[in-house]
Amino acid sequence: MNVSRRSLLAGTGAVALVAGLPQVAAAAAPRWRAGAAQPARSRFVRKDVAGLFDAGTGAWAPELYWYAKAVGWMKGQPQTEPNSWKFQWYTHGKPQRERSDPPEWSQCPHGDRYFLPWHRWYVYYFERIVRNVIVDELGRKDMADWALPYWNYAHLVSGGDPAASEEWRRIPLPFRQRRIHDPRGQEEGENPLYLPFDTGGRCLGDEPMPFDEVDPAVAMREDFFWLPEDQEIGRVGFSRALEGSPHDLVHVSTGGLMGAVPTAAGDPVFWLHHANIDRFWTAWLTRRQVPLSWQWPDARPKHAPDDPDLPYLLRDENGDQRTLQGPVFAFPRDAYMYESLTDGTGSGEVPSAFLVTGVPQGATAPTFSVTEEVTHLGAEPLTLSPGGETGGTDTFETAVGPGDRVVLTFEGVHADAAPCTAFRVFLGGDESDTDPAGPAFVGHLAFFGNVGPHAAHTGGTRLSFDVTETLRQLPEQAWSGDEMPAVRVVPGPLAKAEAVAGAAPRFARAAFTVV
Repeated sequence: MNVSRRSLLAGTGAVALVAGLPQVAAAAAPRWRAGAAQPARSRFVRKDVAGLFDAGTGAWAPELYWYAKAVGWMKGQPQTEPNSWKFQWYTHGKPQRERSDPPEWSQCPHGDRYFLPWHRWYVYYFERIVRNVIVDELGRKDMADWALPYWNYAHLVSGGDPAASEEWRRIPLPFRQRRIHDPRGQEEGENPLYLPFDTGGRCLGDEPMPFDEVDPAVAMREDFFWLPEDQEIGRVGFSRALEGSPHDLVHVSTGGLMGAVPTAAGDPVFWLHHANIDRFWTAWLTRRQVPLSWQWPDARPKHAPDDPDLPYLLRDENGDQRTLQGPVFAFPRDAYMYESLTDGTGSGEVPSAFLVTGVPQGATAPTFSVTEEVTHLGAEPLTLSPGGETGGTDTFETAVGPGDRVVLTFEGVHADAAPCTAFRVFLGGDESDTDPAGPAFVGHLAFFGNVGPHAAHTGGTRLSFDVTETLRQLPEQAWSGDEMPAVRVVPGPLAKAEAVAGAAPRFARAAFTVV
């Protein structure tokens, strides 16, 4: 047994990157306190969309039928109207921004501490708008308790076998049908929920998404909402972990409009996806707390230096402007509730690697380059074999001591367009091992918020994985320990060569760091 493998196996797990994280002090009782089964009872119950249609009879439940009708009505309104489809879509992001755009447009915070609370308010006001359209514009007073369904893609049938629950991981059937079906199963006119199967609609057709791309188990294991403010380096926390997986991965695999931030909210399934992301957060809150001292900023991030200072702004069902201000987590407890907080909310196995916020800089952190060249990803697996070592006086073998951690970092991760697939990262030279439930699996490279000209201009994103436990678990035939392990990047099982080639996904460099 060589030095570095022996050192890793001797590690105690008391780690510099994650040990000693302080508890987040609660300034006051949270609106949604830890340990609560639900935020509060509400007349507005968000239901699993899988229970709102019957594939045998063709019938859609009223909740889904009237959602489709409302979407159709909203699509017929001028985009300047706050209750129009495009006004709500463009609040998240707009394909082509203009100086004359309303102040509410193009404000979605991704990769940001406000990602989850902003989307909670955004989806909440959208839900109120749709409910108002159904009741007032379409005249359905009996639907006054309407609530947005959620897409329960991580559902597992009894026994926990993902292969038996593939139907939940498909685009819900009513979003794949060209015509509306009423509650009796009768076909009506064109279906506003439908999008064509192409890169301008949805890349995902009738296929189920892989379970590793929808499972929230990794995020649900996180103890903290965000890296505590007194920590420079550490685990990314629940919000960023959930944003990466399954949030980004579902966007990427669904593809088409959903595959890029400026177009994502134009797909009617977007709203069901984000209702489910919010449900994961609600489930996490039954056991954890949030940092209650956070306040909404006076000004949100700008797209250009000469943009005006604007707060986060939304519109409600009356067209009134709502400014997000004051305590970030002060959300009304009775706004809605979920049909279930346990079904499909993360009970699976998790990989041994985990996301961290970065690595310490300086001479005390030896870095070993995997590649310094821009690496383009395709529809075929890619293996990056160990090359020259750049860890100063150390080799990879001698640099890793007992108690050290090894971090694999990808920098400059971006694409020209949505590639319609995520990429799985593995360690070790066994190219036959592509099982995301196996010991060689590290995590995913996803291309969602890092797509398009802006991502290229900013240099793309950086992803850092603590792979210490992964290296410990690798069999010797996959990695001898004498040198850096091979890094393998494998496209997802639904990858389509033409879409991947047109998107040009890539990263600028990759390296191991010993800390």
